[in-house]
Amino acid sequence: MAKTPLAALALITCAAAAVIGCGALAISTALNANVHRHPVTSGSTARASTVVAIGDSIMNGHGLDSVYQAWPYVLGEYNGWRLVNLSTDGAGFVTKGNSGGIFADQVTEAVRFDPSMVVISGSSNDLGVSESDVQQSMIDAMQTLRHDLPRTIIVAVSPVWNENEPPSQLDEIDDDMHAATASVDGYYLEIGTPLLNKPGYMQSDDVHPNSDGQLTIAAAVEQQLEKQHLV
Repeated sequence: MAKTPLAALALITCAAAAVIGCGALAISTALNANVHRHPVTSGSTARASTVVAIGDSIMNGHGLDSVYQAWPYVLGEYNGWRLVNLSTDGAGFVTKGNSGGIFADQVTEAVRFDPSMVVISGSSNDLGVSESDVQQSMIDAMQTLRHDLPRTIIVAVSPVWNENEPPSQLDEIDDDMHAATASVDGYYLEIGTPLLNKPGYMQSDDVHPNSDGQLTIAAAVEQQLEKQHLV
């Protein structure tokens, strides 16, 4: 069964959206009903698009009951992707993650999968790092993706913050990433601040979204993917 577009699902489910938000509830309702936008069917010609996610602990589902509650996995199921999630706790464009690598290392690994799409997000892990260093690392990562994956769709997502107003440096990271993405003919998804004034969407560390927060991010990203005709 083909999935009802998110916009239509949102209209159907808005009345019950007081808890997690309209778009998030639309996705949740669709998945619970086993309805998918582009379902993977049997047969030799049916093949899911390979999508690689590059990012930090928010993208890999840190602290959730299941990593599959993280927004890249939610959208992977919703859109019928074959998702490869390379996201790592603590990583950023410059900041080394728990595995000792930065986003550039994930970029190198992503190339091996020859994906149809790469989704990469800015990260608050780079807060406190020199803006020029972060900017150059972004440019290098984007240029590597474009050089090594000339036919791959590159999608960058604006960085996620918690229920408070984001710090000014995160806005700078947002602007720099937008420019770096445009320089390689990628698509930039400005999702705004979907968790603003929603403390109930955060885990106790106030850094990582809970499952409702992840659904809310997924809905914001999906809305922009649809707007730019990428799904």
